Amino acid sequence: MEAMRQLLLASGIAACGGLAGALASWILISRRTRREAIRLASLVDAEPAAPHQTAVPELAPLLAAWRHRHDSLLAGSETHAAQYRHLSAEMVGLMQQADGAQRAKERFLAASNHDLRQPLQAMDLALARLRRNAQATQTADIEGLQDGIRTMADILDGLLLLSQLEADSLQAQPVACDLQDLFAELLLAHRGRAQLAGVALHANAQALAVTTDPGLLAGLLGRLLDNAINATPTGGRVLLAARVRGERIRIEVRDNGVGIAPVHQPRVFDEFFQVGNPERDHRKGFGLGLAIVSRLAALLGGRVELRSRLHGGSCFRIDLPRATAGKRMPQAWVLSDVPADAETLPAMLQAWGYAAMFATAQRLGQPLQGIKEGIDAVVCAIDAADDPAWAALEAIARQHPRAILIVLSATASSEIFERAGRMHARVLLRPLAPAKLRALLAQRGVTTLAGAA
Repeated sequence: MEAMRQLLLASGIAACGGLAGALASWILISRRTRREAIRLASLVDAEPAAPHQTAVPELAPLLAAWRHRHDSLLAGSETHAAQYRHLSAEMVGLMQQADGAQRAKERFLAASNHDLRQPLQAMDLALARLRRNAQATQTADIEGLQDGIRTMADILDGLLLLSQLEADSLQAQPVACDLQDLFAELLLAHRGRAQLAGVALHANAQALAVTTDPGLLAGLLGRLLDNAINATPTGGRVLLAARVRGERIRIEVRDNGVGIAPVHQPRVFDEFFQVGNPERDHRKGFGLGLAIVSRLAALLGGRVELRSRLHGGSCFRIDLPRATAGKRMPQAWVLSDVPADAETLPAMLQAWGYAAMFATAQRLGQPLQGIKEGIDAVVCAIDAADDPAWAALEAIARQHPRAILIVLSATASSEIFERAGRMHARVLLRPLAPAKLRALLAQRGVTTLAGAA
């Protein structure tokens, strides 16, 4: 029976992997369709520029041929105008089809992300139960299955985030962001991976602050750190640093790893492109991280630059504006009746650049109606489908429609997931992984698998 359960779980993971591959293919196909439509539209709109006189005799025949063609076009202007209008109408239709395909892809990805995550969550919980009663010889197999589930969740997160970035459905909310606090949080989140890889991880931010979206910047730098740790051999070193350059701050992620050959550098920000991973080992990433980094940088108004040489390490850097006084901090509320949440969650949010407040169940009945300023994020502890906290969360959603809503629950029930989905809230299961909460805030609503680090 135990073997049959594990076989069923492995089959489920394989099926989900096939669906994720289909999602990735659809992203690439729809992107090519849109690019081709834009290219064709530019050709339709292009008109030959009038030539200038030239002193080079060899060009005279070419100029004469151009004049002849120009005169012929003028002679048949009415015919060509009709053809142009016809082509323009065709191009408008093609662009509309491309936009429709993009919107359909986004809806499909969002629905698939939700539908795939539920069976993944069920498999993860089933494996956790099996592991408690498993024999020593079965533990490694169960851990392998759990690792596969986490891999699938990471792929789904990356695909959906990439789709949102391409569709311009995410918006940066720039505030003053303290880099010392941000770097400390990033080091804490990545120290475990670095230690397992035998890589020394350091940071140097000085007392600097930038004007940016803290959540999006954390997602960008976190992916660069993942990439640096993967590229650095045991005994190597990764440095996250910031320094002043005029009115801007330069943030760098440096490593002394294998480096990138010049022939590969133009493609490192392409989707699914990886150097040195022909076997597609998921422990080395999926080829989405740097593609997401490039788009996050553009959303933040910057550009990631790469300096690297083979066997000489790599340096990824981005310049951001230095923070000035008077910037509004994003507002976040923690709604919970759990005493420990009052200490840990607001402090965590404050370290990420939020002005964080806390309210207990006694105040939940008032749905924070006294708040006049905009609420940017709400983390609400809910453990049942009939929990009274739902009413407070729904009231906040009506008053602050742009707020990110996150339900923190100790119960993995379908009723909680369904009710949260109806109000576009995301669910995180206890025990809370800080990296997952930060990812939700950074991605503006991409759900994550509970327990995945």
